[in-house]
Amino acid sequence: MQRPSPAASSHSSRRGTVLVLTSMGLVAMMGMMFLVVESGRAMAKVRHVQNATDAAALAAAQILVRRQSNSLATTTANTYISTYNQLSGATVTISMPPISGPYAGRMGYAESKVRFDSATPLLQSMGIASAATLNSRAVAGYRSIASAELVIALDKTATPGLNCVGNGQLTIDGGCITNSQGWGVDEFGANVPGAVNGYAGNIGSNGRFKGRAFKISGGVNNPAGFQPYIAGGDSPLKCRAGIYPDPLINLPTPTTATGVVNIDRGRVQVSSTNYKGTFNPGIYSTISISGGTITFNPGIYVIKGGDLKITGGTVNAVGVMFYITTTDYDPTTGLPDANDGANTVLTSASQRGGASVNSNATLNALNLPSSNPGSIFNGMLIYHRRANNMPISVAGNATAGQVVGTIYSRWSQLTLTGQGVFNTQFVVGNVKWSGNGAMTIMASGYDLAKGNLVYLVE
Repeated sequence: MQRPSPAASSHSSRRGTVLVLTSMGLVAMMGMMFLVVESGRAMAKVRHVQNATDAAALAAAQILVRRQSNSLATTTANTYISTYNQLSGATVTISMPPISGPYAGRMGYAESKVRFDSATPLLQSMGIASAATLNSRAVAGYRSIASAELVIALDKTATPGLNCVGNGQLTIDGGCITNSQGWGVDEFGANVPGAVNGYAGNIGSNGRFKGRAFKISGGVNNPAGFQPYIAGGDSPLKCRAGIYPDPLINLPTPTTATGVVNIDRGRVQVSSTNYKGTFNPGIYSTISISGGTITFNPGIYVIKGGDLKITGGTVNAVGVMFYITTTDYDPTTGLPDANDGANTVLTSASQRGGASVNSNATLNALNLPSSNPGSIFNGMLIYHRRANNMPISVAGNATAGQVVGTIYSRWSQLTLTGQGVFNTQFVVGNVKWSGNGAMTIMASGYDLAKGNLVYLVE
């Protein structure tokens, strides 16, 4: 019998050793890959639960900032956890105000705590690990901040969004923003295609706009008509700007809980030059003043279904807000206004009115003590129901300190005519400047309405 040579035996032994070592290495590599994959799954689940918790706190705070109920805030937060983030089975605790941390006991803040039992699928299928408990927490609240821009035209489909049809000059001591997505050219003369027909910014005849910054989502017809606030400065025009969000979208609907006086004052119509009268806060069907000497005492004036017209006479209204809404407004709940979303627009003109103001009147915005619940509307002069798109016109010859505050109507066309100085902010759908005078909009040193912006604070 022939025996294997020593060389052949050694070679076979080495091959067996390599196979064993290779097998052991593969097992180790697979184990490492398994751990990496499972660790990644575990970290992803932790992030998922924390993101859901953050979203729940923000959602609850959004409800609070609109002065809606705690029960609705809790329901909304739970929906964000179980439905939108698919964490059914999680234990959710929503506390308003928070019960722990640096914001404990502070009204206007919402605390979200989530407990979720989780295990990675591979480990669970092999019976190696039971469910692990993930705990997360977040706190959100709001801060009241006034927008630095003085003219904000929010309607993306309006063309023009900013329109000059006369030979006058509108000077804005601040920023101007136009969301219109109309066509035109940019500040360099390059073509800007439009998502809607018409110019986003239009200057006709010999008119011009002067300001510190003009940010326009679309294009304009005449870049040279947009001039710097200080002569010789750089061009203030920037086209192709992004869409600017409504800075007052979280401002709640006025109700009896926030200063509305639930007394039906009926209809006011004054035209006689000899009439003298004083009116008080409450609920009116129409307010129309074209003559006489009128005083509006401080507070909130709700106009249901009709117009606000102050076109003549001597009017003194200091520390007031006019809220223009529809006939079905409920002053206790704020409904249906409180359900208006950012894209809601009413279509029946018979249900609501607009506003027409002559600047010979003295009109100063609401200014309540900070301890008063209605102080959330401080700085607001005219507040259209958010879905109300009836037009607003402001005209006359104002002096500094005469017309003060924010005029808010996110879908309305604002028509400006006249001259003088207006200490006013306009947050509207689109703007039309007409006439041959020189009007200046400036608000330095005056209070404007503040938007409640929601933040994560913990």
